[in-house]
Amino acid sequence: MKEVFYLLAPVFALGLIGYSATRFRFFLSSHRDGLSKYVFDFAVPILLFSAVVELKPPLESATHLFTSYYIPLLAVFVLGLLVGWIILKRPVVEAMVIGLGSCFSNTVLLGIPIIPRALGEEALFPLFLLISVHGITIFTAVTIAIEIARGHDAGLANLPKQVLSGLIGNPLIVGLGLGFLWKLTNIGIHPIAADMFHLVATSVTPAALFVLGSSLASYSISGSVGPALLVTILKNTVHPLAVFLLGSWLGLEMLWLSVATMLAAMPTGINMYLFASRYQVSPPTATTSIFISTVSSIITISIVIALLKSV
Repeated sequence: MKEVFYLLAPVFALGLIGYSATRFRFFLSSHRDGLSKYVFDFAVPILLFSAVVELKPPLESATHLFTSYYIPLLAVFVLGLLVGWIILKRPVVEAMVIGLGSCFSNTVLLGIPIIPRALGEEALFPLFLLISVHGITIFTAVTIAIEIARGHDAGLANLPKQVLSGLIGNPLIVGLGLGFLWKLTNIGIHPIAADMFHLVATSVTPAALFVLGSSLASYSISGSVGPALLVTILKNTVHPLAVFLLGSWLGLEMLWLSVATMLAAMPTGINMYLFASRYQVSPPTATTSIFISTVSSIITISIVIALLKSV
């Protein structure tokens, strides 16, 4: 456990600095917007591009990787939806947002900084495989479900266009796509470009963690705590446990199993709040869920890493 502490302490310390700087108004929301744009639109896409080009794909099939991660994700989404709707008596659309929060991991601000640090550079390839379809598949499925539930399914004819524009306009997908295409050329990366990519890569982790801490300062426990606790339990514990059990049963190679499990253990991402705001279904509940899930992940991620290292 001491090794895990030394691994994660600097990570969460950076987040705490970002949180404190924002709370004491040394770092304003306008500053965060600029740094966040650098992280999401420039630094991470460049990291994804260079990593995909330089990594040597392992021989393992991605089929079991996707099965191990996304079947539990779907199950957790349905469970969160049903508990939120039937037991907590939330409207069906809000229950769907609760389900989304229960299964959608914070991939960029926590997953990319923590997982390679814990598992090594070899973890990047399976991590990027999962990230490549993470957002667009979940967003599309949840959007369809919500629109049908609201009786607006006639408007779904525009969804393919929205998905396509979402793919083209998503810097993370663009970075991954260009990386895979460039890799096919076998040209490689010039040493000068490689050095520049390395400089950018070293900036991703501190910048992302600072943005995460600063973002948490904008959230608070302002919504109903019941749904937030449900989201936290499902996201931080049930999801990674289900991924690990299914992946082990399928015989997934240990590194890939660890990547999938750790990604599932990441706390709820900001996209829960984006959906709650878009459909006006209790945004305070979303911010409370993100806050509790992220803060408690200090403990749950530590436990997951310790257990994985002991296997």
